[in-house]
Amino acid sequence: MSELSDIEKYQQELIEFYNDSNTTPLNAEEKLNFKGITFFPVDTKYKVKADFIPINDGNVIPFPTSAGKIKHYKEYAMVNFYIDGKEQSLTIYQSNPIQEEYPDHLFLPFTDETNGETTYGGGRYIDLKIQDILSDDGKVTIDFNQAYNPYCAYSKRYNCPIPPGNNSLNVEIKAGVTYKK
Repeated sequence: MSELSDIEKYQQELIEFYNDSNTTPLNAEEKLNFKGITFFPVDTKYKVKADFIPINDGNVIPFPTSAGKIKHYKEYAMVNFYIDGKEQSLTIYQSNPIQEEYPDHLFLPFTDETNGETTYGGGRYIDLKIQDILSDDGKVTIDFNQAYNPYCAYSKRYNCPIPPGNNSLNVEIKAGVTYKK
């Protein structure tokens, strides 16, 4: 399967997830106001090879959430990469405690210069799995075309972690899910 069709498949699955009454996180009232899932055009410039730097014994960080609560995540690794000629760094996190149903899930929350304009103001997320990052070359692929909005972008019933300040990019990431108010 080509790169483009992998991304298109991901996008179609996300649209179907929100539109399917059996899987959508939206209740009946929220569905009435829902404007749908939309995406920036797929752009492989936003699929980056990043240097992967594990964080041994990372700190457990309290993340404030959209509902005014706290969720805890442990620092797992740093990733360094370039976009538009600018060096960027993000921290990858793992739930703390590790969620039993998702033992290999890693969490990459971030903000960028599109937030509040063409993307959700509270930031976006990328999901990774531990096996995605295990390689001999010290690199990991971060595909911003798979960035998505948290459920709380569409529903007040969710408790979504707010990306920490250290995961703020100083460039526009015109990839992944957009946001219609």
